[in-house]
Amino acid sequence: MRQIIILYLVQAVILGQLYRGAELRTVEPVLYGKFEARYKPAQGDGLVSSFFTYNDDNPNTPWAEIDIELLGVYDRVVDFNTITWGQDSHIRQHYVSFNPHEDYHTYGFEWTPDYVSWFIDGEEVYRQVGAHIDSLHYSQKIMMNIWNPVYDDWVGAWNPEILPRFSYYDYVSYAAYTPGEGDTGSDSNFTFMWKDDFDVFDYNRWEKSDDHTWGGNQSLFIDDNIHYENGNMILCLTTTSDIGYVDYSEPKVLWARQYNHTIDLQFSEEITSESAVDITNYSISGISFLDASLMNDQRTVTLVMGTDILPTDVMGVFNIEDDNNVPNILAWQAVWVDIPEPLGDTIKINAGGPAELDFLGDQIWSSDKEYGFIAGNFQTINSEIDIQNTDNDIVYRSSLNRVASYKVRLNPGAYTLKMLFSENHYDATADRVFDITVEGDLVVDDLDVLSHVSINTPHDITLNNIEILDGILDIYFSADIYGAGYAAAGPFINGLEIYLESSLSNALNTPSSFKLEKPFPNPFNNRISIPIITSQKCDISIKVFDLVGRNINTVFEGTLSSGKKHFVWDAKVAANGIYIIQSIINGERSYDKVMLLK
Repeated sequence: MRQIIILYLVQAVILGQLYRGAELRTVEPVLYGKFEARYKPAQGDGLVSSFFTYNDDNPNTPWAEIDIELLGVYDRVVDFNTITWGQDSHIRQHYVSFNPHEDYHTYGFEWTPDYVSWFIDGEEVYRQVGAHIDSLHYSQKIMMNIWNPVYDDWVGAWNPEILPRFSYYDYVSYAAYTPGEGDTGSDSNFTFMWKDDFDVFDYNRWEKSDDHTWGGNQSLFIDDNIHYENGNMILCLTTTSDIGYVDYSEPKVLWARQYNHTIDLQFSEEITSESAVDITNYSISGISFLDASLMNDQRTVTLVMGTDILPTDVMGVFNIEDDNNVPNILAWQAVWVDIPEPLGDTIKINAGGPAELDFLGDQIWSSDKEYGFIAGNFQTINSEIDIQNTDNDIVYRSSLNRVASYKVRLNPGAYTLKMLFSENHYDATADRVFDITVEGDLVVDDLDVLSHVSINTPHDITLNNIEILDGILDIYFSADIYGAGYAAAGPFINGLEIYLESSLSNALNTPSSFKLEKPFPNPFNNRISIPIITSQKCDISIKVFDLVGRNINTVFEGTLSSGKKHFVWDAKVAANGIYIIQSIINGERSYDKVMLLK
């Protein structure tokens, strides 16, 4: 027996299965239907939480899948996919307006002979039709799993310090495809068959994968990592020793970063609010913390200081508890604080390439980086190819492909964003089409560069007045990514240029028709006065935002006659911390940073 165990462990190491995941599948396959799961996926770089159907009867029938894959590294991206004969993938990289890891959402899809359509919280968000859908005519099993791939360009870099990780499934339901005779789904073409609330394990419906894996998966699926508790089916991703729905690991600080008067810390797992907001649990020599708040992800803490100058880059973190039933406690950890050097008011980035001309070289986004992509592939074309109508050939020759998210840290303010594109791979229109969302707004719908210019020719898109309040410019790309091989597929970008229009200051660009005076008192307790002097009738909007960019309060919105006005924000229901007051007067924007101390 000992020899068998040793051999098993050696094989696991050789194959790369150094971790343990979980997978649940139905006993019986089904053909067509409406499939739905309400779940909360695991968060953390390098992992996947999925809901899908799968045909595993090879070689008798072709490999086929219909997938919903939630990647722990992304805060606004969901992957939809069909895999058909020949292992051809048809991926939809899709932007969503919420963070999937912060709460339960309902994900599902309808599979018919004519189409596959995907739904989020009951709303259809994407549909595939065509010949590849016609080939999906073999029965498939309903499945869920959690695993950590080796593909950094897809899921981000894996960090074992985040273990254990858990995905929580509230229910799964199935409705059969019964066109013209149904009681649910699109056009009532589906008939409800069953719903499993996961109160108990149903041996007649489900089977647990055990000792199962494949190439590219760093985890081995085991049945001990499938757990039922409190009406949830829980899939676990663990080490080889601490398996099952248990957590013996104390929370750890993965990184800490200063941002003006605040320090953000991210922990390896979800922590309790009580320990997170206790300012006595954090210490920097010579610094007093005024407030602490736990973000919606339950992993990130924002500390408020009375200064933006740190005498040291080392802080201590104490007595932080995770949210385990029996909490594990971080007794003490020394943490190095990243103190960034801002990029400045003009930023140029060579996306997909090194530093060239006056462009910064591209890099992977992380806590200690001022800009970068989360996942993607690089492509550089032959240096002898001439990029038309530009002197920046070297920038347009390199591109970042299959990009889903690009982030740039900026000081709060209004910016001009110029995105640089040159299609250097495809030569026909409609070969590559994608959407671009900036700061939560869809700014470019169905971009097809070759519909505007020829191959190897720049097509730039300039956006003005992009407001950055939370310190990060967020750019997301959505697209269909079809076919085998992705090195030059999907959304792409060649470069970025960013220019400051107006900073978070009421001293810039103030028209002569009005004068802004500083809000007072600052810091304030519950109420703050916002004075404005106008010499003529003005359209005025005054809003308050928190540091993550959420609109906390609209103080005033309307038209006022000339004179001096005092607007008051009553903040008695707001939490301590730093807020941003945005004033828009006749289209001119200004910002003030204020601190609430109760």
